[in-house]
Amino acid sequence: MRGHSDPSGALLLGCGIGLWTFFKGFRVMREYKVLEDTPRIPIRSVPLGFVHIRGKADRGEVLASPVSHTPCCFYKVEIDEWKTQGRSKTWVQCCVDMAGYRFHLADDTGKILIDAHAAEYDLPLATTREVNSQALASQPSANDADLLQYVSAARMHSLTDRAGQWLDKRLENWGAPDNPQLREKRDAFRALFAAIPAAAEGGKLPIEVLESLANASGPLSDPEKEQKRQMMLGRLRLAEAANQAGLVSGLMPSAKPAEGRFRLREFVVIPGQEYLIDGTCVENSAEGPDRCLIAKGHNEPTFLISTKSDAQIHHELEKRALLMIFGGAAGALACAVGLLVHFGLF
Repeated sequence: MRGHSDPSGALLLGCGIGLWTFFKGFRVMREYKVLEDTPRIPIRSVPLGFVHIRGKADRGEVLASPVSHTPCCFYKVEIDEWKTQGRSKTWVQCCVDMAGYRFHLADDTGKILIDAHAAEYDLPLATTREVNSQALASQPSANDADLLQYVSAARMHSLTDRAGQWLDKRLENWGAPDNPQLREKRDAFRALFAAIPAAAEGGKLPIEVLESLANASGPLSDPEKEQKRQMMLGRLRLAEAANQAGLVSGLMPSAKPAEGRFRLREFVVIPGQEYLIDGTCVENSAEGPDRCLIAKGHNEPTFLISTKSDAQIHHELEKRALLMIFGGAAGALACAVGLLVHFGLF
């Protein structure tokens, strides 16, 4: 007997992907227009709001990137996993890991602080590595074993990072910027999400962070609930004392090395390298000499860090937007016609 597959599901999926690509293209076109209409200004003249600047990453705090061990201000690693689906084999994105310090961008007129965590990166590829747990079993390699352990940690870090971003958006919608108690809760949740990956890698349990979160939740108006909160705080203080003494360090299971075949592509922000940055200048809430910093804005989400020239960025964004708009429309239309033909309506 011959099997007759129904193409309607695939056509519906193709139509949906085409429409998503079509509307995504208009967002890319909007980003292109915003960048094209924003003139570049000296760093000394940067006002609050969306700005377009260029300068060199100033050497400050640096860390070693996880794949190439390059001294950098910030790194981004895209991790793909080799997947087999039926007869097809392909790389599928597993996660994206980003970490680093805030750094300064400097030109001849001055310097300004950059918080690069939520940026879109258009950087040259620093290095690519492939690692396979099956090959490691037959030919042990310390470096490959470290990379597999890093892949496992990066998965956890990416998960907690996405959860933190989702929570940040929710708290912002609830008015966290203007509410001190909500700001305290937001900072406590950020510390908790940052502490979970470290605990999974063998660090101490984030009991002190949980205590800070419980403190940020009170006092409660309901006496019974407030009493329970105080009891929980007392237990957390006892647990933190035991944690400091190393009595509960073995309760958190350590992350095991990842299993499978992975490709790691690394991008880095290197001190002394020149970068073009489009982002929003906001007031710096942290204490220190820097009153302002460049970050992702609430009203203008465009935040780009690139090593390319203005003309290259504008050309590539315009080309990508047009391809997405016309390609998405053509794909959605073709799938819609296929559905009509399949159901005998055309």
